[in-house]
Formats: sequence, C-alpha cells, structure tokens
Amino acid sequence: MKKTYMLLSSVFLFTACQSSTSAADSPLPTSSAVTTIKLKDVADHWAMFAIEGAVKKGYVDGYEDATFKPENNVSRAEFVKMVVTAIKEPVKSNSSGEDWSSPYLTAAINKGILRESDFSIDDVNAPISRLEMSRISLRATDATLQNKAIQVDNDSVMYNAAKIGLIQGLVKGALEPENSTTRAQSVTIIERILSVNKGGTLEVDQYAIGNAELAVKGTNIFSMIPVFGGKQNTDEHFGLTPFSPEKLVLETPDGKYKGQIEQIIAVDMDNPNDPNRSAVGDISKLKWWAAGVRKLDFKVSDLKDYYIIIVKSHLDFNKDTSLYAENSSPLLSFVGIKSPDVDALKNGTLNTMGRIFIDRPGDRNMYVMPKNGYITDAGIQINIAAPSIPPQQTYGRTIVDITAPVKVN
Repeated sequence: MKKTYMLLSSVFLFTACQSSTSAADSPLPTSSAVTTIKLKDVADHWAMFAIEGAVKKGYVDGYEDATFKPENNVSRAEFVKMVVTAIKEPVKSNSSGEDWSSPYLTAAINKGILRESDFSIDDVNAPISRLEMSRISLRATDATLQNKAIQVDNDSVMYNAAKIGLIQGLVKGALEPENSTTRAQSVTIIERILSVNKGGTLEVDQYAIGNAELAVKGTNIFSMIPVFGGKQNTDEHFGLTPFSPEKLVLETPDGKYKGQIEQIIAVDMDNPNDPNRSAVGDISKLKWWAAGVRKLDFKVSDLKDYYIIIVKSHLDFNKDTSLYAENSSPLLSFVGIKSPDVDALKNGTLNTMGRIFIDRPGDRNMYVMPKNGYITDAGIQINIAAPSIPPQQTYGRTIVDITAPVKVN
C-alpha cells in the first residue's frame, strides 16, 4: 500500500460520549457532540490524511486516551458500521438488550451491501478479512451487486475490487484475501468507496490487478500487456466470443484427446519487482528465435523493453498416440503479431513474437514479445489446438480475437 510519512501533528474531531467498556480501549461512538482532541499516534502514519478525513466525517472515532491505534485489527461489525455511517444509510435505534452492532448490520443487509451468508452473526466481532472487506466495498459502490440474486465468487470479488482501485496489493501486488484488516486500512478503503460513489477514478495497483486476473481468468495477459487489452471481438459466424477460462480446456470431437492450458502468465522483464519474475528462472540460460530466423544463438538477456509469456498446461488424456502426440498438452499460438523489418529480425532485433528455448527450439513453453516496434493485422488472436499427427485433421479454435493498432510504437 502506498505510504506517505508526515512529521506534522494532527487535530481531529472526537465524539464525547459514555462508553460501556474501558475508556482507554474503547472507540467513542458517533454523536452530534464533538470535542477537538489531538491524536498521539498518527502524525507520522501513512494513512494520516485518510484518518483525519474519516474522523471529521464522523464515521470512525478515536479512543478516549487520544489514540487511534491505526494498526489494530478492525472487526466485521466495526467495518460494517463505518461503511453504513459513511454512506449515510439510515439506521434504526437500538432495541433494549440489543448488541450495539445490530442496527448497523440490519441496515447493511437492507441496503444489500451485506448478506446473511457472508458470515455468521456469532462471528461479527472477529477481524474482517481483506476478502470480506472487498466484497462489502464492491456492493457499496455498485447498485447491481446489491441485488441478492447476484452472486460473485471470491476470486472475482478480489479482481473487481482491485480493478477499480478499492484495494491495493501488498508486497508485489499480493492480494492475501484471508489477511485481516487494520483500522487504518479500513478507513482508506471507505474513503475510496466515497470517492467512487461521487464519480471519482481511483489509482490502481497494476500488479494486484494482474494477480487477481490470473486467479480468476487463468491469465494476466489482458491487464499486463496493453495490446491484449483491446476490444474482444464477437462474431457468431466465425464462432468468436469474448475470453472465458473455459476456453482454455480443449477436447477433440472424437473424444480421444483432452488437455488444458492452466495459466498464461505475462512477466514485465524490465521490472525486477514483477510478482511473477521468479517463474522465468535463470534468464542467462534462455535463448530466443522466431519464424524466418535461422540463427539460434540470440540471448534473451541481451533484450530490453520486452515481456516473457509463460504457458503452463497439462494433458488429461490421450487415447490414441497415433493421432495425437504422446505426452503433449494443447498447443497455444499467438496470431497477428508481425515483424515490420525481417532483415532486422534475422540480425537479432526482436520485433515480433518469438519463442524461448534453452537447448533446442520447443523445449520451453515460453514466448518473448517486444513492448513496441511491431505491427499487427489490426487484430491479434490467441488460439488453442490439439497436437495432431498428420494426416490426422487439426482440431483447434480461437480463444479470443482482439482489436489492435496496426503499428505498436
């Protein structure tokens, strides 16, 4: 998470009310009566400005000992209360003997930002996880998701929350959905909710999006490599539909072969902090080649401004090795990315999609692609095919067809 360190003290608005628990450890409830108090523990905290804004808006409080305890965990009930208060959702008064959180939970359920199935009522005081926080935050910013008929799986929750900037990744974009959330983090999230609801655009963590996309789609290529982020074309006549993970599974019509592309991982090789950099391995051993190139001694380590694409796949079954190559998983190909200068390519300038190998071409299921300096057919395709042995008919299909610029400079 982005951190800003300040050497200034801050003044906040605090509510002055009775508390039923220890004065030093109990946040003060929201009230119309306020007293100006200086916090002791946030002046040099990265979330100082968000905390200041949140307290002034009245949806979160400090403690009676003039601390905020920004690194303390926040419970499910506390986070729900903060969201409900921040978005100004009406809350009914407590009934006699009712837990303090009940009116807020009821208001959240009525609004559609909380479901009874999200967590047990007996566990509302447990620390809220990043996943649970993301789910509530998404619903708070999207009226469609407040419809109880709309169900979103966990991976999609993290992807969509990262995509619009509600959550940022941790180290190298790690999502850590089961991690607990601190008071400072929760305030920051709620400020983002309010910004989105006002029509604002949030800063996003590209690596968090990539990690989330990889989890939900089996690939991060659409968010990591700009040319693959174009419009996904639809044409019923040619069987073109937008990407879906199901398209990464291939079974031949004769029922004799089935395999799957597990992941297509794009790695930005110019960024040593790319979260998938370790999957590339020892770059000094890697070489590259491309169609029309006879030399097989071009080193990947000599390249600049490029991506490596790693393909992970497996074979489910092959019932006839005379028709389909033995122990071979489905073949993935990228079509439409071309060299504008074949002579330069032959002399070692990477200006098209290339293949990576160590000892001989084909021994690694990896591709190398320049960030610029190539041309396209105004579109690119990702295709999948069975490893057919001639004269067996080739069986394959287009996974996705994407509109692309003719020149990528």
